[in-house]
Amino acid sequence: MLAKGWLSEGAMGQINPSVSVVTPPSFSLVKSPLALSLQECQNTQRCRQGETNLAYSQKLRRLADRRHGLYTRDGAFDFVTAALSTNLLRKSERYESLAEPEAVKYAVGAMQPVEAAYTLESYTEGGRVRDRLAEGLDAAKIPAAFEFQGSVPLDVHVRGNSDVDLLVLHDAFVTYDDDAKTAFPHLYTGPYGKSAIDELRNLRSECSAILTRRYYGAKVDTSKSKAITLSEGSLKRMVDVVPAHWHNTVQWHQTYDKRNRDIQVYDSKNHLRIRNKPFMHIGLIEDKCKTVQGALRKVIRLLKNLRYDADKPIDLSSYDIAAMAWQMSDKELTVPFRMDLLLVERARLHVQYIINNPLYRDALYVPDGSRKIFDTPEKRTAVQALYKEIERLSEDMAKELNPVAALFGNRSDVLAKAIQL
Repeated sequence: MLAKGWLSEGAMGQINPSVSVVTPPSFSLVKSPLALSLQECQNTQRCRQGETNLAYSQKLRRLADRRHGLYTRDGAFDFVTAALSTNLLRKSERYESLAEPEAVKYAVGAMQPVEAAYTLESYTEGGRVRDRLAEGLDAAKIPAAFEFQGSVPLDVHVRGNSDVDLLVLHDAFVTYDDDAKTAFPHLYTGPYGKSAIDELRNLRSECSAILTRRYYGAKVDTSKSKAITLSEGSLKRMVDVVPAHWHNTVQWHQTYDKRNRDIQVYDSKNHLRIRNKPFMHIGLIEDKCKTVQGALRKVIRLLKNLRYDADKPIDLSSYDIAAMAWQMSDKELTVPFRMDLLLVERARLHVQYIINNPLYRDALYVPDGSRKIFDTPEKRTAVQALYKEIERLSEDMAKELNPVAALFGNRSDVLAKAIQL
């Protein structure tokens, strides 16, 4: 894989040097930009600062509403939920009361995990659906196992009402790699009745029938090829039910570490199976996050919130964003204690490097190695839009904290400020 060098964090701005000054007749002198006074700098920034404060006041409101579950996964404001919300649910979070500029509060808040009560509610609703499916599948004599996947178990979700991904795994059979059977022949005794693809089709059909029967007041959407989406009715969360089955690897047999066990997801529109490694994805991100003291999750949440708050849609999935952040080096993700603002600038430089170096960009894979991150032209365009958002945030924070240093100095030095929550 192409290596990414450590990036220079030099001066990030210039100012017009053509400033008139009065000098003695015997001198011809042009005033240096560095001689610009603090008062002059403040005057030139005053209008811009007012616009910035207004923009971040709006973003802070959106961030708070999103964290309290008032936005859908499509980015639409949920007026019904907002109308039913009580003041108890809208308690202020610590980042909102920081004695810091608005852009700084937004950056800090965007990196924080969603409050535990909201995450617990997501698991509770996912558990309700799991239990009803388990009962129905047992009655239909279909053995099943259940696993959560996605942003919620990884703790990088940014909405209080984040939807839940529930894997429903047919547990009567497995498929396997050839080397797994060669290494452990006694575990594989022969073919199992119907074909795996037909068993998955039947599993999906049963899941759809059970959900329709048990959640008669809810909306059961079977239009997607992989997931059956359950929403509305008595549910407080949207739940995506994904029929699949286990696929064993030799590494799974050697370690019995779940991250080494793959799955095959059913694609109902094309009647085929798609191999996936959800537990490897989760495990690799967790490992790296531990190494860098939680910084990786903060960067993932930050980028996801910036995507939500962009003026125009940014066509990058949560999976793509997590993979892009995972590709940052440990050095980039390691910052002094409480100096999380530096992560904004480190992430900006990382995204900038991706854009400016196509060979590097095109060599980047998702954590589990199953595909390249930027595998479509649309994603290569979208990462440029994401860069504009994080560049604006980094620049605005620096200008709010120290206007002069932001113009003439090293932006990382300006953002190296300890923030205590």
